[in-house]
Amino acid sequence: MPFSHESIAAPTGSRRLTLTMLAARERADEFVGAVAGSARPLSYLAAFQEAEPYLGLPPHAYKLIAWLVKQTMPHDWEVGSRPICWPSAARQAEFLGLSPARVKVLNRALFEAGIVIVRDSETGKRYGRRGADGRIIEAYGFDLSPLAYRHDEFIRLAAEAKAERERMRALKKRATRARRGIRQLGETLAAVAPLPCEWTRLEAETAELVAAIRSADRSEDLALIVRSLESLENEAVALVKEASSASADPVSKSPAGLVSKPHNISTNISINPKDTVIAADGSSRGDASGQRAEHSDFGTEESCGSINFQPYERIEKLHPSELIDLAPRLASHIASRFPDWWDVVDAAGGALRHELGVSQSLWGEACETLGRPTAAIALAVVSTKPSEHFTCGAGGYFAAMVKRARTGELHLDRSLWALRRARWGSARRPAAGGF
Repeated sequence: MPFSHESIAAPTGSRRLTLTMLAARERADEFVGAVAGSARPLSYLAAFQEAEPYLGLPPHAYKLIAWLVKQTMPHDWEVGSRPICWPSAARQAEFLGLSPARVKVLNRALFEAGIVIVRDSETGKRYGRRGADGRIIEAYGFDLSPLAYRHDEFIRLAAEAKAERERMRALKKRATRARRGIRQLGETLAAVAPLPCEWTRLEAETAELVAAIRSADRSEDLALIVRSLESLENEAVALVKEASSASADPVSKSPAGLVSKPHNISTNISINPKDTVIAADGSSRGDASGQRAEHSDFGTEESCGSINFQPYERIEKLHPSELIDLAPRLASHIASRFPDWWDVVDAAGGALRHELGVSQSLWGEACETLGRPTAAIALAVVSTKPSEHFTCGAGGYFAAMVKRARTGELHLDRSLWALRRARWGSARRPAAGGF
């Protein structure tokens, strides 16, 4: 029968080869095998296993290759031989739990990727036979020699993928630090001053970059996003510094009341004894060396029972025991049975501040502006309010109090009077022992 174009176009049932498959088969033909005794088929398989996730292969690829390798013998990989195995399509489908059509697709994907070379017989069937020494005499099926000559390539690919994972992990950590830094700076800024209009834009850009991180699958792309986030963090730092400078009181303040200085409060007894709490003689006094003495006789019925509070009285008349009675959350952080102002300030500036989410910098600013005891009283007042009372959190509320104090608009005496009315129901405090 003469050769014609029509005979070429007619389907024959033979496997159709692409240029990639032809190139892979030519390279496999050049493989001569390993030196006798040096072939390590399981090492070749291990290298392929490490690289397999990055080769774009379909599911079950490694499972099939591992099964095929185990059907070969070590000497099949040596000079003068070739690692070929010839399982039928039905046997593959049974082992993999796939349909024959899916097995066929998997075989072709491995051939196109250059992982195996399909050696067809003249009839298109797979078969083979071995001699008495176990060596292959004739075989048609899956040639696994690419696993041997691509061994170094697989190792390099796995190493590059590991390095890429480490870069991605490091970049994501940087992104997390920048994102959290921006959020913390926003909270600090809200505590210092009203959020500027620039913050809305910065917040929106941050949200867009955080969303972009989820779709970034290359370190080059993620690095650009991270650098942008860090740039926004620097902008946020500048905004906080600017707001802090603008809100700073230009008038020089007395150093009394700084966070690192002793905290003192007036202990002068009022001319009108019914307007204050008078501790029993000898209580809450220091010894000759200046050390604090334990309160010995404090808050008795005689000293507290006849107190008639007047509206808006000076907070200097407030006794620590009364403040603790009015602010239960503050009281929960004081262990001393007879606390004084040292104990109150320490509890307010420590555990209570953390509980309410007030930053150390804001607490220091409050101590500088109000004095440490008054700052403790203000924070105690904040602690008495329910969470739904705040629009910007307890920290923002406390920051607003400090800001009002700078302009003389903070009236803690009124707040304390309202707490007394809520606590005891009338202007007169009922007689009670202790606190």
